[in-house]
Amino acid sequence: MNIFRRMIALIILSIAIAGTFGTVIPFHMSSIPEEYKEFIPQELKDFLKDLTPEDKQILRNMTINHHQYANEDAALEALKEKSEKLHAKVHALIDFVKKKLESLTPDAKKFADEVIAKARSLRPEPGSKPDLEKIKESIREFVEKYKALSDETKENLKTTFPNTAKIISSK
Repeated sequence: MNIFRRMIALIILSIAIAGTFGTVIPFHMSSIPEEYKEFIPQELKDFLKDLTPEDKQILRNMTINHHQYANEDAALEALKEKSEKLHAKVHALIDFVKKKLESLTPDAKKFADEVIAKARSLRPEPGSKPDLEKIKESIREFVEKYKALSDETKENLKTTFPNTAKIISSK
């Protein structure tokens, strides 16, 4: 698997895990290519497995209409109005990721925050498709930034996000 495919998977997973409602969120494991499944954290697998058909439809509609929400808080509030149970599931996943992010060292947290912010910024405008050139450029940028991190920072990221570390270090 080449580095671009691995990093695209990383960005997509970052978006999904961070709870960003974009156009690339998978709603069930069967929509994820087989070669990426080993990199998906168990918590995300469990989340996807537990989605009901109604949950998937709500998320699909919110994804299509993501431009209607000013920010993630507004999207979460709209989700709560549609389904308190689904809101609780999404919130639990977001809280899980936030705890992991909070446990990072300052340099590792800065890197992770940059990746997540960039992934969010890559969300296409309504009616548009993702810009693959922007995605590729972002991937190259973060590969170089990751390489420049100290060994201690890389180890902290690997320990906290082992599945993401597998993506980055996979040949």
